[in-house]
Amino acid sequence: MMEREWRGILNRYGQQVILYRGEEEVPLRAILQPVREEHKVQQLPTALGLSSQEKLLYLGPPDQPVDLDTMVEYGGRQYRVRNAHIVGQGICPYWWAVLCPRDEVGA
Repeated sequence: MMEREWRGILNRYGQQVILYRGEEEVPLRAILQPVREEHKVQQLPTALGLSSQEKLLYLGPPDQPVDLDTMVEYGGRQYRVRNAHIVGQGICPYWWAVLCPRDEVGA
């Protein structure tokens, strides 16, 4: 029953994203929120100019796993999974992950 409630939350409040796992493309709804770190600058200077330090928190459906090989597209930008795990097994499972812009991970 809780999984049905979680699906309702994702359908109502989630953003449209696309998961890329190898050749597979999976459109779905997930909740994405910026990760705000205290005393952390959002952009840092690099040899090629400013580099975004933006990170996103991803909360997604339990039947669509994300891992370090998964790419997430949202709002025309691509993000790599920095870390991920499933939370709430047996009660209300969902995928929790931290995403960072694709170019920051050495892609």
